[in-house]
Amino acid sequence: MNLEPENKHSLLELEDLEILNEIPSAPKGITVLPESYRDIDGLIVKADAGDFTKWVKFNAPEIEITASEGHSKLALRSGDYWLPLVFLASDVSLPLYLNIVSNYLHEKMRGALKGDQARVHLSAVYEDKKEGKIKRFDFEGDAESLKSAIKKFDLNKFMDE
Repeated sequence: MNLEPENKHSLLELEDLEILNEIPSAPKGITVLPESYRDIDGLIVKADAGDFTKWVKFNAPEIEITASEGHSKLALRSGDYWLPLVFLASDVSLPLYLNIVSNYLHEKMRGALKGDQARVHLSAVYEDKKEGKIKRFDFEGDAESLKSAIKKFDLNKFMDE
């Protein structure tokens, strides 16, 4: 089992077209998107979508956040944090979003037992203005790895990869 955090980006492929159809025509802020998951029929939202949306509205009211309605919620039975797939409009940068997630996780984990190491799963879709392409950023690792990745994050280097 690889315990190293996975953080990567990729161009959206043809199978992601269903996701792109869920992006509002004039997006602003963060949009929680439904996504396909393994062999489940239709699109779903991840387990922490509702809690994360409420937390952002309360703790970062300057950031507009919207969620697609009418999609099933994926309930996963583990101590992991499964954040929803989001689309970041041009007014929310990837580093800003990652800091929001880090603050959210800090609050969620305040009551965790010492030594608990839940994994974090998150994905963000954003437009790379430089290349004029839609890209997807994925992260999977523990909360400490996420904090470390945020501190070392160089957006220019990341976009050039």
